[in-house]
Amino acid sequence: MTIFLKLASWKFQLLPRRLSLFFGRMLGLFFYYFIPLRKSVALKNVSMAFPENSPSENNDLIKQCFRHFGMVLTEFLRMPALNSENINKIVEIDDESRQLLNKYSGGVILTAHIGNWEYILPAFGLNGISLAAVAQIQKNKKSNAFFNNLRKTGQITILPKNARVSEMLELLNQGYFLGLASDQNAGRKGTDATFFGKTVSVPKGAAIFHLKTNSPILLGFCILSPDFTYHLSFKELDVEGLPDNTNKAIVEINQRYSKLLEEEIRENPQQYFWFHRKWAKKNYKGLTRF
Repeated sequence: MTIFLKLASWKFQLLPRRLSLFFGRMLGLFFYYFIPLRKSVALKNVSMAFPENSPSENNDLIKQCFRHFGMVLTEFLRMPALNSENINKIVEIDDESRQLLNKYSGGVILTAHIGNWEYILPAFGLNGISLAAVAQIQKNKKSNAFFNNLRKTGQITILPKNARVSEMLELLNQGYFLGLASDQNAGRKGTDATFFGKTVSVPKGAAIFHLKTNSPILLGFCILSPDFTYHLSFKELDVEGLPDNTNKAIVEINQRYSKLLEEEIRENPQQYFWFHRKWAKKNYKGLTRF
């Protein structure tokens, strides 16, 4: 598998980006029709988030998702083709977001699996901004190493999901931004929040780091535009008026994050990774597990 991925990465780097994106869309459609992994989960999620949609509307939305993430896959594999000369032509950071990033020497970058979260890394690293990103650990060690090597562009440090909290705190103290994608179901380890009118479990990490260090939480999304450039924008999460109780403060931070994430998803539902089991297990009874 790793050899195949390396070969695919090499080939996509050789292709013009637009052609690579075209193949990505076709790959997404191929999976939609012939290898519909987690399609049933995605349809269930969409029907829970948008109960007003008809089945045909939900099917069309999921088809668009497959197309989008086919492109995200090809973009990920061609990341070594990015450099300091072309990154800002592909990923545009608006002026307000740049000012916000320049305002702080480090902080928590809170994002989600929407748009192309992976391209936040080169947008930082190739612009001279130090970022330590927490990444999921792949079961195959060679594949895990390959994926992390793709992510190491410029001033980027990759931390495994099970990295020590003390290590993350040390990097924050050194002026790094700490990147966290916090939209997967955290189960009993998370806190409850309302998301599309239903209860979800949100990881505590970003809130804990803020409360321990007083670091700002900058909520950022990298959204694909119709012209195939990305718009990367940030806003500072409002942490005013939090409860004095630490646990209640974490719950409140997670609820504020979930509200903003829902707003972003409603604007770009076809770019959200609906394939996670976001809600409680009881909502997925009868679905095939993958």
